[in-house]
Amino acid sequence: MHYYPTYYPNYYHPYLYYRQNNDYPYPPVDIEQFQKSLEAYQQLVKDGETVLNKLHSSPDLMYRLMHHAQAGNDVEVDKIVKETGVATVVNTSYTPMSVTFTLHAEAPAQSRCCTLTMNLRWG
Repeated sequence: MHYYPTYYPNYYHPYLYYRQNNDYPYPPVDIEQFQKSLEAYQQLVKDGETVLNKLHSSPDLMYRLMHHAQAGNDVEVDKIVKETGVATVVNTSYTPMSVTFTLHAEAPAQSRCCTLTMNLRWG
């Protein structure tokens, strides 16, 4: 019996492969900045919890916040948020349906390393 020779064409993958250049490795891992960010974020979470607890424990504060937000009185809204006693920078924005508190932390090596955003529905 006679067998025909089989032909296997060279198969080239359609995607290009890039060889990692080992002459230029990644810089060594340095966790210092990441560690500072984590520490700053822990403080943000505590401050966020303080804002929530102060608002939750005071129906008058909740009412005033909603009232001034509906009136578009940004200055009074900022005063009410400052009454919660947090030292962190808190930016407040609101819509008829919700309020958003954005807390920014300042890390020693880098400004605004971390941001905590809390969006609470009120309508």
